[in-house]
Amino acid sequence: MPLSIAPKYTSVRPLKILHTSDWHLGRRLYGRLRYDEFEAFLQWLENTISTQQVDILIVAGDVFDTMTPSNKAQALYYEFLGKVSRSCCQHVVIVAGNHDSPTFLDAPSNVLKFLNVHVIGTACDDLEDEVLVLGDDDNNPHCIIAAVPYLRDRDVRSSSAGESADSKDANVIKGIRAHYDAVASIAKGQQEELIKNHQRHIPIIATGHLFAAGGKTTDDDGVRDLYVGSLGKISADMFDEGFDYVALGHLHVPQRVGGRESIRYSGSPIAMGFGEAKQQKQVLLVQFGAISNVDNEIVELNTISDSIIPHLSNTVTKVEKTAKRIASQATVYMDDLFGFDAPADNHEITTAALQANTDDQKQHKPKPNDSITSNEILHHDDHNQMQVVSLPIPKFQQLAQISGDLTTIEQTIRALMQSDSIWLEIVYTGDEIVSDLREQVQAMVEGLPCEVLKIKNTRTYNKVLNQQQTSENLQDLNEMEVFERCLTLNAIPDSQKDALRHAYGQILHDLQHEDKQAK
Repeated sequence: MPLSIAPKYTSVRPLKILHTSDWHLGRRLYGRLRYDEFEAFLQWLENTISTQQVDILIVAGDVFDTMTPSNKAQALYYEFLGKVSRSCCQHVVIVAGNHDSPTFLDAPSNVLKFLNVHVIGTACDDLEDEVLVLGDDDNNPHCIIAAVPYLRDRDVRSSSAGESADSKDANVIKGIRAHYDAVASIAKGQQEELIKNHQRHIPIIATGHLFAAGGKTTDDDGVRDLYVGSLGKISADMFDEGFDYVALGHLHVPQRVGGRESIRYSGSPIAMGFGEAKQQKQVLLVQFGAISNVDNEIVELNTISDSIIPHLSNTVTKVEKTAKRIASQATVYMDDLFGFDAPADNHEITTAALQANTDDQKQHKPKPNDSITSNEILHHDDHNQMQVVSLPIPKFQQLAQISGDLTTIEQTIRALMQSDSIWLEIVYTGDEIVSDLREQVQAMVEGLPCEVLKIKNTRTYNKVLNQQQTSENLQDLNEMEVFERCLTLNAIPDSQKDALRHAYGQILHDLQHEDKQAK
């Protein structure tokens, strides 16, 4: 029977795949360690795998935040894998992201494979090594995974002297497409044989750590350009039609690519910056097989067990209560977190943030946020017997960004529940010059369980007129912003700036993507 018209034969029960990415274990927020949050998330994820009876877990890159992760970050990673290997989850597939060291992830892969943990850190010379047929203990195949990691510049193109930016972009895209086409060809060949032998559809799931053209990001999410000059942004047509699902990582906002329901970013599990504080974080449960009654099989996760880090359990419960109370006091934000096109009703998630803005509060009425603990069916396809469900992740540390003038900031802080621990970022947008902003903000939070991690003053003229009071430091700036200030300080002519920016960008890219764990 030709592959293109192969019937969607069902297995005994639906195949359940959990898609997550961008853990960034070890990441800090304005210097603050966040290991308690990471540990709580991994415990929640372990419980979710058991509750939902997940067969395969896919982690689509950026397991760690740096190429040289701390001992604590490594301990969390390996302890989690050890626990999951003893659960109902039969396989774990992990691919490297641009923040990961490929060789560091690959190093224990020969040991981890005995736990059915499959790690692809480096793009393989033999692409057949990236195509994994995963099955049960009786060798009945579940699916085929095209485990493609982050494709580094050297993996997708060869550089040449004098190459233009447009030529580089075309070569990067060409190299990425060629890699996926070759992997798809191998996977489809194996799929055809399996369908003949087992007389049922064997789905192909591809992974990727890529930047989709038009993808949504936030200002402080730490998402790096994958290639120099933001090259290599892919589109939905990059992926072969033979892929039943594409599990992507890199972008922290959960979304689909080009309106395609089967090509999705799961997003990061915790807010990596205050710009993500209003997002409802999620993992994606992808199901194949007989799913006509699958609605009854999706277990709601409305509570968090006290076993998830005992010293955090009280905080977590308070955070959930805070979210509901805040939602009734603050602006309601409507985000299409699942598509680049106009949001459909069933693709909207209502989120609430503490980003106090007087104009927004006049335009929107407060509304409770009941979706924070509700699973949501994002896509249901009877013909292809496939379903994608969003499983919301609890907030393990409440973050809030408060912006406005001093009066608005103070009123919003006073409205916070006094029994809950909240990390704050304060953004002053008032017209008045305030030379003692930090002192006034600290006085506002005195006696409250709020911790101000960052204060920003957006009034440019305030900084100019009160340079001795400016709070800008290296922590406020990224590498390119520091370089821009150097250009200004040294009075570099405008005619030379673009060439210098490009050269510096190339240096940064090489430093950020150098695998220091390699030989």
